[in-house]
Amino acid sequence: MPAFVLPYYNGVVAEDCGISAFVFLAGGHFTLHTFSFRETYFADLVAPDDFDPNKLRALLEAVFPCAVTSVQTVERQDLKDSEPDVENDFGPHLFLNVDAYQGPQSLDALFNLFDRLPALIGMTPIMRPYVIQDRVADGRSVLSAMTMIAESHVSLHVFPHEERAYFDLFSCRFFDRNFVMPRLQAQFPGGSVQEALIARGSRYRYLRTERADEHAKSRTWLPQR
Repeated sequence: MPAFVLPYYNGVVAEDCGISAFVFLAGGHFTLHTFSFRETYFADLVAPDDFDPNKLRALLEAVFPCAVTSVQTVERQDLKDSEPDVENDFGPHLFLNVDAYQGPQSLDALFNLFDRLPALIGMTPIMRPYVIQDRVADGRSVLSAMTMIAESHVSLHVFPHEERAYFDLFSCRFFDRNFVMPRLQAQFPGGSVQEALIARGSRYRYLRTERADEHAKSRTWLPQR
């Protein structure tokens, strides 16, 4: 698919306004979430095959130059928690591997699920879902779904013939894992679910005060108190 770009101006948290973008890969995705006022961005690449994280980092730094970058690689077959630090990290990234997957396996069913899933887990949708059917390099069929949320995104990649599914929730807001997990498992039933919650990078160090006028404009839609 062509890249989908979504400006996010009137945010739930005004300081989190920016531009997000995503593109489906065969069996995965690439997303980018930028934060104009905080002068930072987060990139997320999910792929069914190995890739070179150093090459990705070099590409990102060339296109989006910045003072500090960090890269974290998570192997799907070896998910492990790295519990985020609420005081120093910016948010969590939740991964699920579902074996013997028995959840939605059609485009319509996935669209309907992702249309209501953000609200179900306490997130804020900012677009309707995108769903596609594709094949990976070796010919395996895959169904993919993505919804952008104010907190970042939710995605799912289903490999029907293998009865496997891979889900991720990328959030710039901390959430209650004990609240979210049972609701996700109810929507993605399977024989076993492997989960991991990792940190989503450090808190922003700066908020550019010289943009105060523009910053104030982003708050004009909020109810006056």
